[in-house]
Amino acid sequence: MIFLILFGIIAVIVIALNIHDSSNLDEIREYFEKKNCQNIVYSKGSFKGICKNEIIQVNNSFTVDLEKNKSTFKLDKIHELSKKDLAIVINKNYKIEFKIKENMENFYKKLEEKKN
Repeated sequence: MIFLILFGIIAVIVIALNIHDSSNLDEIREYFEKKNCQNIVYSKGSFKGICKNEIIQVNNSFTVDLEKNKSTFKLDKIHELSKKDLAIVINKNYKIEFKIKENMENFYKKLEEKKN
């Protein structure tokens, strides 16, 4: 009986955390949609998108604060663009990391098109 109660409590906690995480993802997606971003990719714990005049990365965390969890890089500030391992390196000091090579290649291609 105690085992069933304990299992029930754990199940409720897991479901609640899953619902909370889902609402965070929706909030981040809405932010990218409002900014008219393209080629949005989720990898290595953050969303990355190429927007009108900047690249935006938003880290996924338990609480979403778009001002704290966001980093941006203006497209007109890109002087050098390269690939290293599973990362895109901009101006030798700004890295955008990926987990899947195909996502990195697609993002790199779109970034080059947008830059030019």
